[in-house]
Amino acid sequence: MGKVSTRKRGKTWQYYFQLASVNETRKWKTGSGYRTKAEAQAAGTKALAEYNSTGIAFKVSEQSVADYFDYWMEHYVEQELAETTVNTYKKRIRLYIKPYIGSYKLKNVQGETLRNFLAKLHRTGMSRNTLTCIKGMLTSAFGYATVQAKFISVDPSYKLTLPNKRKDSEVGTRKENHIFVEEDMWNAIIERFPEGHPSHLALMLGYYCGLRLGEVYGLTWDCVDFENKTITINKQMQEPSGCGKWLLYVPKYDSSRTVTVGNNVLALLKRTLEFQLTDKETCGEYYQENYMNYDEETHSLLSLNDLRPVHFVNAKQGGLLAHPRNMQHTSRSIHGKAKNCTLISEEWDFHSLRHTHATILYEAGVPMPLIQKRLGHINIQTTKRYTDHVTKKMLSMLDEVINGDNIDNNLE
Repeated sequence: MGKVSTRKRGKTWQYYFQLASVNETRKWKTGSGYRTKAEAQAAGTKALAEYNSTGIAFKVSEQSVADYFDYWMEHYVEQELAETTVNTYKKRIRLYIKPYIGSYKLKNVQGETLRNFLAKLHRTGMSRNTLTCIKGMLTSAFGYATVQAKFISVDPSYKLTLPNKRKDSEVGTRKENHIFVEEDMWNAIIERFPEGHPSHLALMLGYYCGLRLGEVYGLTWDCVDFENKTITINKQMQEPSGCGKWLLYVPKYDSSRTVTVGNNVLALLKRTLEFQLTDKETCGEYYQENYMNYDEETHSLLSLNDLRPVHFVNAKQGGLLAHPRNMQHTSRSIHGKAKNCTLISEEWDFHSLRHTHATILYEAGVPMPLIQKRLGHINIQTTKRYTDHVTKKMLSMLDEVINGDNIDNNLE
């Protein structure tokens, strides 16, 4: 043991050396397919060095980064991590890792390769949170390839860092600045999408309750309490990895919560339920039932393969499934890009309603911790960012103060 030997096998050369005995039986490590004796000797020497340092005979992996990440997902991520995390990883591997570095050989990836990859993503304006997630995936995946799988001998992600945060202002970001929806803009939107339109209730829940888009479409009737005037947010609707199939997941940051609703929203919910019941009776056997991974009796999420009848608050006529992507046409209409639609706002997006709701509560004097709880934020600093909009009401108050008797109007 401790010596590398070579021998010719057919037209190629093989190296071999003895491993530690198991149950007094000698074990050997071999490697074949080398064109010359020198190549076999060099490969055997490297394998023996790895064996002596780790106890495992090392074999360089010839697979691509793309194939390795599939292996890593199957053997680690899908077995150890939550389903929502698995779906996030799949999406980012598909959109970023495979297109950028997927064709590289795993054994050839260097630290500089990964640093250049993150720098390239950074220059696209990718948000810091997404960059941090991708860096974490690289660190975990290449660490696994080095320590657990033994596909590579050196971890290229060791001491990998994100691009300098101070460069963010130069690069910009793809993340939009969500606007505050002033009353005149809201009236114009709700006039274009009145009660009876498929987007009306979704818009109302965003504006008056501060729900996220996925939470709006994941809301089911078992979570509406008409007596106590509340709705329970315990799930959101998502389409994992663009697969064309909508499923239910825990809310973002696991922010399940119960939200009090006003009389106007409560009355709208009652009318919506009455319409759905009448619609179902009219359609009879042609009414479409929707099946999702959720149990309405226990109000609990199920595995992604356990699908049961689910009754959504937001549903199209005939029971057809309404989902978050339906809001895209609504946004195009508000942006003035849909056919025969005049411009209301180029900056509007659905998440602006959530910002608006938080700001209205803040203007009304609602304590910040209560706003945080209502929105389901885990960090109150996030809630503060939602309430930092300057509104017309604030400007009016500022004018009143400046023009008041207690202010020196001669100040320059």
